[in-house]
Amino acid sequence: MKHFARTLLLPLLCLCALVLCACETPRESLELLRAEWGEILEFYTYDYPPTDYAYFSLVPDNPDTPDARLLDALPHTEVIESVYNRAAKPASIAVLDDVVYLRRSVSADEGDRSGYAAVPRFADTHVSTVSQILAAHGIACETVSVKNAAPEGEVVALHYAGFSDENGYYVNPDVPVTLCVSGAKSASFEASPDGENVVYLTFDDGPTEKDTERLLDVLDRWGVRGTFFTIGASVESHPAAARLIADRGHTFGCHTVTHVYEDIYASTDALEAEVLRWEEIAAEAGVTLGETKYFRFPFGSVSAYVTEEEAEEMKEMLAGHGYLVFDWNVMTNDAVLGLRDEGVSTSDYIRQSFEETFARCLKENESNPGAPIIILMHETVPETIDLLPWMLGRITKAGFSFGSLENYGRSWTYAERQN
Repeated sequence: MKHFARTLLLPLLCLCALVLCACETPRESLELLRAEWGEILEFYTYDYPPTDYAYFSLVPDNPDTPDARLLDALPHTEVIESVYNRAAKPASIAVLDDVVYLRRSVSADEGDRSGYAAVPRFADTHVSTVSQILAAHGIACETVSVKNAAPEGEVVALHYAGFSDENGYYVNPDVPVTLCVSGAKSASFEASPDGENVVYLTFDDGPTEKDTERLLDVLDRWGVRGTFFTIGASVESHPAAARLIADRGHTFGCHTVTHVYEDIYASTDALEAEVLRWEEIAAEAGVTLGETKYFRFPFGSVSAYVTEEEAEEMKEMLAGHGYLVFDWNVMTNDAVLGLRDEGVSTSDYIRQSFEETFARCLKENESNPGAPIIILMHETVPETIDLLPWMLGRITKAGFSFGSLENYGRSWTYAERQN
């Protein structure tokens, strides 16, 4: 990296001599480019050969001479802010090592940034949309896929000649733009409106001090939104982790305050008290709940702790407070690791449990159109987070997409499963 830093010295010094068109003062232009160049370099993490930075063509000291012009092409990588890399950009972009320098002599036509075409910003947009915008401005566009654990079709980064400011990009129309997208799944894949090819990820018993953020980072890189059924006592202990779940766009649900079966299921009133206290704790942690809220019964809505009649009464109470209620039909059994056979590792047990229950769920859903696929996991189990990328890849390769229970729009419990 020391060698890399030395190779940067020349262009950074040369930028001090850069002169842009009359619509900006030289000082403003230099400040813009200095700040921008620092952001670009953040994503270049390997050593370039010393000669690579010798291709800058600089303006003369006297900008009034006939040969005055901009840098022929300012190589620029812009990392696009999108749903899955907003929280951790460096983790979401593969190294781009095909820097290209092309010469372009331009005239300082007023309003066009000396020959650069102005195009709008591309935050949170699809690669095809970016291509259409560039084509409308007469700019050629080549799409390049890079290995990246995120949905294909979303733009990860643009590599182009030009520069940008808060209003948009100024792109050299003579230089093809490279759009880098991930290669995990087909961009043309669309979720079924009935939820038949959608998988819903749910995580119980959090938040935690360390593993919540690690789990969120995995989901961000895959562009997946999950539902977190949180315990009030854990939210109280880790309010920052609770806010992080909500701030990153995941569904924040209730899993009671104590998770003590004998207490919460003593009566409908006892459960109601737990739920209302959970709402207070969430608010104290800085989490804003919507009109529609989400609840999961600890141990499920059908268990030895409640009768069928009691469960129905509790669900009516929850509905009165604006809650949708969700059980599950796929599990990793990460909450009962003690049940695994002797000699079976934790990872193998979680993997095997998922495969078996996923296959059984698909079989059951064949005769129950519209039934969701809801996976139960626990963010308190580090091995679950370790295996999550494998599971996401397994589900994607099977032709499924991922959805949020907010989009499912109605409750789903074992009662619906049995009908």
